[in-house]
Amino acid sequence: MEIGLNFIKLIIRPVFVLMSLLVAACAGLPQMSSKSPAPLESQAVQINTLGSQQDAVADASYALMVAEIALNQGDTELAIKHYLELAKSQENPDIAERAVRVAVYGQDLEAAIEAAQRWIDLDPKRVESRQVIAAIYIRQDNIPEAFNYINSLIQTSELEDSQLFPPLLGLLAREKNANTVLAVTQRLAEENPSRAYAQYLHGMLAAQNGRPEEALKYFNRSIALAEIEGVHSARARVLLKLGRSDEAVVSLQKAVQKNPDDQGLRLTYARLLVDIKEYEKARREFEKLHQASPEDAELLFTLGLLSLESQRLDDAEKYMMMLVRLKQREGEAQYYLGRIYENRKQYEAAIDWYREVHVGEYKFDARLRIADMLGISGRTEEAIAHLDAMLKGSQSDGSLVRIYITKGELLRSARRYEQALEVFNTALGIVPGNSDLLYSRALVAEKLGRIDLLEADIRTILKTEPDNAHALNALGFTLADQTDRYQEAYGYIKRAIEIMPDDAAIIDSWGWVHYRLGEYDKAIGLLRKALSHFNDAEIAAHLGEVLWVSGNQEEATSIWKEALEKSPNDPMLQEVMQRFIP
Repeated sequence: MEIGLNFIKLIIRPVFVLMSLLVAACAGLPQMSSKSPAPLESQAVQINTLGSQQDAVADASYALMVAEIALNQGDTELAIKHYLELAKSQENPDIAERAVRVAVYGQDLEAAIEAAQRWIDLDPKRVESRQVIAAIYIRQDNIPEAFNYINSLIQTSELEDSQLFPPLLGLLAREKNANTVLAVTQRLAEENPSRAYAQYLHGMLAAQNGRPEEALKYFNRSIALAEIEGVHSARARVLLKLGRSDEAVVSLQKAVQKNPDDQGLRLTYARLLVDIKEYEKARREFEKLHQASPEDAELLFTLGLLSLESQRLDDAEKYMMMLVRLKQREGEAQYYLGRIYENRKQYEAAIDWYREVHVGEYKFDARLRIADMLGISGRTEEAIAHLDAMLKGSQSDGSLVRIYITKGELLRSARRYEQALEVFNTALGIVPGNSDLLYSRALVAEKLGRIDLLEADIRTILKTEPDNAHALNALGFTLADQTDRYQEAYGYIKRAIEIMPDDAAIIDSWGWVHYRLGEYDKAIGLLRKALSHFNDAEIAAHLGEVLWVSGNQEEATSIWKEALEKSPNDPMLQEVMQRFIP
């Protein structure tokens, strides 16, 4: 091995003599001047000195190459050895830095600390050197030394805290020894009580590592000292994690009022309002953001969605049209323009917009909605042909399920129950056991009086999804409505209401089974609650029937007539009114 290395050294040495001139220049070694000749004696000394220096640099260059070759060949131990020797012998902080990184890569933390200390000696103002050595001590769970290095950096750095702490946060956030990191940063916060960023640093890391109460404490300390970018948003996230959403909203609202020009803070506040479903308040905040950035596509898109959610259809159309004109998020905007016109019951215009959509998932959903619009417009055959054309293309199982369900539901809405059943049978032959298809077939079976098929399909779903509230509700309601198995129905619906207590359809079933059990007052209360949640013709039909049977025919008639104005062709309303009104 020694002979081989000597041979390599002999071959490459002349090359490194040339390279050494560049290294010498970078390292500040004296070189021959070309400006004015020196006396011969002086030149001789200078040449001899320079020659020995060039030899030294060549040796260093050779050692550097050996280290790199060793590193590339996976011999990290040899690479670390050479780099550490170079770091000690050269006055070059870049070599010391490289030695640190190679030692860390090779997981030789003792060598990394030695090299890092040399790096600090050579470049005492360099922030990264102290950060790296602190990180090494953290990996060794050496809390005192890690604290000493970081605290020394904080006390001596000429950087502003706003420049010093964010990179430190990034460095510490990557370390896996969470308890050690938090012990160090908590001590930093306690030792630097007047530095807002020290409090913020510990708060952020405590939040990251699942200590929300502790994080909140230090965020509060930070805010009391200074306004730091991001601290209010971080504090709000912690409050949400603690289940204190109202407090989070109030906190961010005050912060926005105090910092009205902080667009990032206002955006965080607006997004929080969306998360807690305060859509109208969120819309107002996004409108302010839009005024500051009128062509920001994300803001336009969000405003369009919020306006659509709150049924401000003209505003929704305005924002989505702006996106189309700007050619930003164009496909999504076209899709939602279709939804806007669908909400206006302008189905032809909705279809036109849906046909414009050519973007991924939106394109597929738009094509399904075209079928819905055709069906609503009474063009059932055209809708079926449209869906059949979709089935001819290459589709995943998930897409096939959605197409077949749309087709089956279209036929069910047209009261073509036998054909709908055939569609679901075909689909289950292609995608057997699919819960959505089984559920849809069960609903059609109920319309055909096939309680046996409904019960079989729902029980199949419940074998794999025992907490499927909609399946439990469908079985329970059917048993209550079309059989005398009321106690069994009660059990299924009770389980469903426990899982989804605010679902209007399940509350309706819960009221209906109480009616079947003769508990009229309880039934009326539940059905009123369901109707207040969702003004639906079927719920109105149920409430009216219970009111009529319990002697309140006047209110029952009023509820039915009001529902009939909204849904004049609803078959359930028509049937119940024919049964009770002479």
